[in-house]
Amino acid sequence: MERVEQLKEKGFDLAGLEHTFGFLLHAAWRDALKAFNAFFAGTDMTPSAYAVLMLIQSNPGCAPGDLSEIMGITSNNMTRTLDDLVARKLAVRRVSDADRRVRLLYLTDAGVAFLEELRRRHAAYEAHFDEQIGAERIAALCDILRRFG
Repeated sequence: MERVEQLKEKGFDLAGLEHTFGFLLHAAWRDALKAFNAFFAGTDMTPSAYAVLMLIQSNPGCAPGDLSEIMGITSNNMTRTLDDLVARKLAVRRVSDADRRVRLLYLTDAGVAFLEELRRRHAAYEAHFDEQIGAERIAALCDILRRFG
């Protein structure tokens, strides 16, 4: 939102968008992504890839389709994310004993170790917003956003 404030100070007319939910939500996401990239610099992780690692760790043996559904992304995008995680040796696909056509997902030891580092960075990222906005306001915002899911 910093750039928006700079434009407003220069007299740029936002046509009332600065009072609309969608515009503000998009601007907040943009700023959150910028902060994510700063806190996760050097890890080559996107928010989606990080979430996928967390979900695989919490649900060993899950199917890619389940991850696609919970993440709300297409199977093509999920496949690309998983291909990257497998290539980086952070996750593996194993054939299901119950149905040999199905591939199930697991973290590797390297994936578990890497995720520990990512969780430390994530804690710092969350602390940044708690400090900037306030923990109570963040909790209230999260309560509101859960109504969309």
